[in-house]
Amino acid sequence: MTGGIVIPPLWCPIDLVVRPGAAGVQAGSHAWLEQHGLDERSLRRAAATDTGFLACTWAPTATDEGVQLLSDWLVWALLFDDYYCDSGPDAARPGTFNPLAARMMVRALHPETPPTGDTAFDAFASALADLVTRVHDRADPELAHLFSLVHYHWVVGAMCGVSDRAHGSLRSVEDHLLIRPPDGGSLCSVHMIEIAEGTCLPARERVRADVRALTQAAGILLTVPTDLASYAHEKAQRSLESNLVHILGAERSLTAQAATEQARDLLEVVMDFFLRMTARLHEEGDPQLHRYTDQLTHMVRGTYEWQRSLPRYTTALEPSELPDGPTATRPDTPLHDITHRPNRTVTRPPAPISWWWDLLA
Repeated sequence: MTGGIVIPPLWCPIDLVVRPGAAGVQAGSHAWLEQHGLDERSLRRAAATDTGFLACTWAPTATDEGVQLLSDWLVWALLFDDYYCDSGPDAARPGTFNPLAARMMVRALHPETPPTGDTAFDAFASALADLVTRVHDRADPELAHLFSLVHYHWVVGAMCGVSDRAHGSLRSVEDHLLIRPPDGGSLCSVHMIEIAEGTCLPARERVRADVRALTQAAGILLTVPTDLASYAHEKAQRSLESNLVHILGAERSLTAQAATEQARDLLEVVMDFFLRMTARLHEEGDPQLHRYTDQLTHMVRGTYEWQRSLPRYTTALEPSELPDGPTATRPDTPLHDITHRPNRTVTRPPAPISWWWDLLA
C-alpha cells in the first residue's frame, strides 16, 4: 500500500539496536488499554501500531518497567491522534477540537481531574492520568514536570492539522518542518525515552543552541519519514493536509512520485546535519550528553525501521479487517529499504532550520 508512489531507499547509517521482548511489551500495552476502557475500534487499531517493537528500539537499555511505560504512552498517543485528530466529528472543527484537546492535556498536569461523563473521553483521560502518575513515581521531578508540559507543545501541532482541514488550507514546506514534529509528539517522545532509561539531561545542557538544534533535527527525522510511509493511509483517510509528499507536490507542482523523491532529499539534508552534530557533541566527552545523543540516534533509527513495515501503514485500514488481539502481522515486504549511502542530491537547507549550519562552522 503506497498509494501509487514508490518510496526510494532512505538514508539512515545508524545501527539498529532492539531490546528483546517486544511481543510481551506489546501485549502489556494492549491489556493496559483494556483496563482503561478504550473502545473496540481503538483496541484493534492498537494492534497495528506495534509500539512494543518501537519502544524496544527507542530504549534498548530500559528496565522492564521503563520500556512498558514508553510503549503505553506511544500507543495512547497514536490512538488519541486516530480517534480525535484524524477522524471523528471534531477532526475538522477547531471550535470543538481545541477545547477538547485542552481538557485532555490538563490531565498531563493535573491527573486528579475528575471524569466528565463522556465515556470515550474519560477512557483516554484515565489512561493519560495513569501514565503521568507512573512517570512522576519513576522520573526525576524536573523531567516529569517537563514531560507534562510538553503535551501542550504536541497539541499545538495537532490543532494546526485540524485547522488546516477545517479551512481547506495547505501549509508551506517550511511551516511543515516547524509544525510536523510537535504534531508527532517529538519532545514528549524524547523525554519519555529519558524516563524509560532512567536518565535526565541537565537543563544547562538541554538549552544549549547546539543541543536544541540536534533535538529539533531528531524531531524532524522522527516524524517526517512517516509522511512517506503513511501517504496511502492518509490519502484513504483524506487527511493529507499534514503530509510532506502532498505539500511538496502542491507547492512545487510535482507528481506524487517526484514529491516523494524530493522529500527523500530533504530528509537527507537533515540526516547529514544530525550525524555531524552528533559527532561534534561526542567530542566533548560528557557522559550525560553522550547518553542523550545516543538516545536520539536510537529514536531516529528505530522509527525508520518501525514505519517501513508497520501494519498500520501496510495492511487494511479498517479496524474491522485487522486481527482481534494485541498484535498484527508485520508484512514480508517493507515499504522501502534503508541505505547507508546518501543520494547526494544537493538541496539547500530550508530557511527555518538554516541556522543549524552556523553551529558547525
